[in-house]
Amino acid sequence: MPHVIIADDNKEFRALLATFCLRAGWTVEICGNGAELMDVVMSGTEPGLLLIDIMMPVLDGIEAIERMCAQDRPLRVRFMSGGDSGPLMAAKLIASARDMSVGRNIFKPVTRAEILCILEQEAEHLSRLAPCAGKRP
Repeated sequence: MPHVIIADDNKEFRALLATFCLRAGWTVEICGNGAELMDVVMSGTEPGLLLIDIMMPVLDGIEAIERMCAQDRPLRVRFMSGGDSGPLMAAKLIASARDMSVGRNIFKPVTRAEILCILEQEAEHLSRLAPCAGKRP
């Protein structure tokens, strides 16, 4: 079963994404801020998709990526924002420069159909990430 970690400070949006993911057959972990995200990422080893909001309390999405780049866990990242695209582009560039596997950005609001399409695409990427392979673009 593919695994997703959702990091967003908006409780309702987090719950909505989690519901979409669970119904699509994914295992789900949710985080309300960047510090929680770091704890979840560091505690696991299986491949996973990260859906990360750029603007979160404690640690924002960019700060979390900066701290996460040394992690050997095979991860695929999609950044999310309901605001300006500038921070999304910066986060994507930083993560790519750190050899993290990064997908297209997600702009809020997002529909169920869009999330299901993203999950389908990302399941394919995750299936290629071996548990001990480390980070790959």
